[in-house]
Amino acid sequence: MKDAGANIRVVLADDHPLIMVGANHLLKSTLNVQAVATAASPEMLMEVLAQGECDVLVTDFSMPNKPGADGLAMLNAIRLRFPRVRVIVLTMIENVGLLQRMRKAGALGVLSKGGDLGELADAVVTVFRNRPFLGRSLRQRMLETDVGTHSGASQSLSPKELEIVRLYAGGKSITEISRTLNRTVNTVSTQKGSAMQKLGVKNDAELYQLALIVGLA
Repeated sequence: MKDAGANIRVVLADDHPLIMVGANHLLKSTLNVQAVATAASPEMLMEVLAQGECDVLVTDFSMPNKPGADGLAMLNAIRLRFPRVRVIVLTMIENVGLLQRMRKAGALGVLSKGGDLGELADAVVTVFRNRPFLGRSLRQRMLETDVGTHSGASQSLSPKELEIVRLYAGGKSITEISRTLNRTVNTVSTQKGSAMQKLGVKNDAELYQLALIVGLA
């Protein structure tokens, strides 16, 4: 395996230092590859990539509290500005619709942080050869999920739920939405929870990203 990683220049990007340390150690021990650079924010990542010394980028998807755009905007920017860089996304997100959007935005590989990180070495070699790689746990989730559900998911929402999702994805808090729609905070919170259940999302980050996908934001 170590011979397979020869001359692969890897950049690691994550806002959690322990993730980068762990990934770097894993790549060093399995491929004899050490990251040529690291970045703790999307802004820093763009600066690193601009130096032109990256074959494979291993990056987190969500770095919301750091300078620069993260998520799909970041992946699209990398695809446009650095088309030769092979991208692996390492993420906690398991929403099938959003995972598919990551791949369409240019992620050749996608791995779950909650899965087997031992797959990272195989993923780096595979995408370096310009082949797609999807982690086992995410492959299983896609097999278990009807991937067509999300494309029409917004149609199952009531008009009130649609409006709440649209406003929430636009940056308004629950309290601000309650004032805007003249509803109680409890009512808005309950309707938001109902919308999330129908959309099949588990947290606010997935809700926002899915709102982008279905055109609600």
